Amino acid sequence: MNIEEGKILCMQGDHPHSFYIVKKGTLVASFKDEQNEIQTKNLGPGSTFGEMSLVEGEPLEYTVRAEEDCEIEVIPQSLYHEAMEEQPLWMQSVLSFLTKRNHIAQENKRKKEFITTFPSLLFILSKSSDKLIYLKTIKNELKNFSSLSSLETYKLLLILQDFRLIRLQAETLTIENENLINLLYETLRHRAIYKSASHNILSIIEQAILTAFVKAAGEKGEHQPNGFVAVKTTDLAAQTKHSMHGMSLTMRSLETLLQKRLLQASPETSTKINDIAGLENIEKFSADFDKILNLLELNRIYPQLDKKLVVSG
Repeated sequence: MNIEEGKILCMQGDHPHSFYIVKKGTLVASFKDEQNEIQTKNLGPGSTFGEMSLVEGEPLEYTVRAEEDCEIEVIPQSLYHEAMEEQPLWMQSVLSFLTKRNHIAQENKRKKEFITTFPSLLFILSKSSDKLIYLKTIKNELKNFSSLSSLETYKLLLILQDFRLIRLQAETLTIENENLINLLYETLRHRAIYKSASHNILSIIEQAILTAFVKAAGEKGEHQPNGFVAVKTTDLAAQTKHSMHGMSLTMRSLETLLQKRLLQASPETSTKINDIAGLENIEKFSADFDKILNLLELNRIYPQLDKKLVVSG
């Protein structure tokens, strides 16, 4: 059959009981999502739709309109039933199974897009120069990366709100922790590039020492001109032992933190300053306090992220 430009072939919710094959031209399928916003997709030559209506009698999920003059092959349910009568009885079951499998595959594709769009959302937020952003702006920018619906975009934003990275209002969002958003984006980018799927950012020992550093800094920290906070080696060792039920602070346990420059020894002298074995010549350790706080928070939320994305999707 032929359909003229601008004409509507079928409406969302109709029961045409037919299967359509686009032979020539382009149609636009549009539907209202859960937030009553219009979503669209193009159907060009070779595209098909209506299989669930043909086989299972389900209503159409979208309205289809001709973007230009089109030629369409229509297979009505009556012809389908006639063809099935000439086939073995099990053929209907096979087709029904394959149709449902296709439906499941489409749903899995949607869930995959939901998960893979999350880093793009972080990228948009991390590059924003404003802390107050309109939701409409986020949705429009996200269209450059994904075809995710408005509702699913909002679900991603809810995950960020659960982690206290943003705060949602009716039409806007406020960025609560810009540095942590940047850190989370860079972590996911690193995971994608190097295929690293570690469930934790920090090892147990690294987390314990940094947590002890934060507590010691809060009680006895010294602010330095470069914006760092310094903690005496004796105070850090005492806090580590107290927090980790007797764990001793050693150069070996500090090695990776020093290599990553998360902690810096200052100063290292040839003169003995304290009685801590292996650390006798180090007076204090310093670090970017805010960076350490963000890193510890990232280490907390990172293991929960994949699960939240799967459940929310």
